[in-house]
Amino acid sequence: MSVITVPVARVFVPLLSNDFRYYGAHGGRGSGKSHFFAGRVVDLVADGERWVCVREVQNSIKDSVKTLIESKIQHRNIGGFDALEYETRGPDGGLIAYRGMQSYNAENIKSLEDFDGVWVEEAQTLSQHSLDLLRPTLRKKNAKLMFSWNPRYKTDAVDKFFRRNPPANAICVEANWHDNPWFDETSLRDDMEADYRNDPIKAEHIWGGGYGVSEGSILGRWVTKARKAGRIHDGVQYDPAGAGIVVSSDLGFRDTASWWFWQPVMGGFKLLAYLGDSGLDADDWIPLIRAKLVDLGAGDNLDCIWLPHDARAKTFQSKHTSVERFIKAFGHDHVRIVPISSKQDRISAARAIIDRCEFAESACQSDDPNKTGGIDGLEAWEFEFNQELQVFSKEPLHNWASHPSDAFSYGCQVMQEYTAPAKPEDAKYAVQATKGGRMRTGVTLDELWKTSARGSARI
Repeated sequence: MSVITVPVARVFVPLLSNDFRYYGAHGGRGSGKSHFFAGRVVDLVADGERWVCVREVQNSIKDSVKTLIESKIQHRNIGGFDALEYETRGPDGGLIAYRGMQSYNAENIKSLEDFDGVWVEEAQTLSQHSLDLLRPTLRKKNAKLMFSWNPRYKTDAVDKFFRRNPPANAICVEANWHDNPWFDETSLRDDMEADYRNDPIKAEHIWGGGYGVSEGSILGRWVTKARKAGRIHDGVQYDPAGAGIVVSSDLGFRDTASWWFWQPVMGGFKLLAYLGDSGLDADDWIPLIRAKLVDLGAGDNLDCIWLPHDARAKTFQSKHTSVERFIKAFGHDHVRIVPISSKQDRISAARAIIDRCEFAESACQSDDPNKTGGIDGLEAWEFEFNQELQVFSKEPLHNWASHPSDAFSYGCQVMQEYTAPAKPEDAKYAVQATKGGRMRTGVTLDELWKTSARGSARI
């Protein structure tokens, strides 16, 4: 076995262990993640191992890490390597191949069974399907899977695997620019400091490894702003003396139906809970909504359930429209249809209202680590990317994130015009009906005269 002595940043030392199957490193630009893993692959291949370096999409060899790998070979001054056009061969039968996961399916991925390991670079773009293909394929004894990524969304497959519900045989570290002892030997510091001055939220994503402010993100910046301002936390609770609960929704049968539970407060809104699932009928959702209202302590304080404008047509699996079934369950006074509007108007409403929102963090997420929650959806909501023109369109991408986000944006559209319904106790003078059908108040005519508005018009 070759003995190669190279300096390693302290943050990556735990990844040198041979005791794990899965190795991960996430963080921002300038951390040295890619350089560490490239060097690690070179060192292992120098001892005769066979490794494959993978990206989700690799249209040509130029998209691969081949250049970085071969620079590490040169820097380490290791003999016995041969750089070919599409692969790099090492001593003692060692090999480094470069592949894109989009070219694999359940059959041809078996060609990787005999490899000792895989390194997935830019792993934030790795699909759940690709991850599910890779894991059982690398079956050789002591085979290793290494992943490096700049976090994008908490719902990305690699992020869920390592950071939400990691297996016992996985190890993962966070590495950012300040963990790189050689950072100031690059020209990146000026760029980093300029980004933090000009756009701290975006800079935190690029350099600090934060979530959710990609170029096509619709609400990611606003969610990050809310989190930094302390408006996403578990102290957000229902106020029994406050306004009634408003529920906004996006409906579907085989798609996901989503529900947000709002309580208007002075100057803004509390988002108390989120519900979302697929394959449920209106008759399934109605008791779930009732149960959630009871769970919040607001069982008898429902203001209104707002259904999307197409609820008149959507029928789930029933002969009756959604709105008919909800009216039957909750009463005509408690069910309304959101007025028709464009998606751009609803996006504008969402961006305006979210700055006045406070979110109950756990209740607006999912209890199941394998399922996504409402806040996850708002962070992941993004415009569709036009591959041909290489620009983002004005239309949101229709995926899982569009359901909680549409439900939220419908609620924001409503909240722009929200006025709390009057309550009897809010009246200036209490009014009661007598058995004879007459009205009785606790105020005299003289008092009413004194407090009534004066006008100059003659009667």
